[in-house]
Amino acid sequence: MSDRLLPGQKLEKGQQLVSEDKRYVLSLQHDGNLVLYVDHRPLWASDTAGIAVERAEMQKDGNLVIYGYDNKPVWASDTAGNPGSQLIMQNDGNAVIYKPVAIWASNTAQ
Repeated sequence: MSDRLLPGQKLEKGQQLVSEDKRYVLSLQHDGNLVLYVDHRPLWASDTAGIAVERAEMQKDGNLVIYGYDNKPVWASDTAGNPGSQLIMQNDGNAVIYKPVAIWASNTAQ
């Protein structure tokens, strides 16, 4: 388990990022939803449940994208144009894309 997605890395359905303190989990669920949990309670979701998705990918251009099986995007962080960015699941409950400063966040810090 890792707390981050580096450029070009992806989450497949059923995989997750876990904060270093193991309290927060960002999971690409089998129902297609990317969900951030604290102590098994949802804090944030991509609202893509019910959509057939294949993966969530931290693209090399800095955009976090959830792709369907047809390789078409179904959700994106809209952070393209920031090459080298990475997604980090933080101990404060916030999932953040950094390059090296924050350019997107789930805004779920506790």
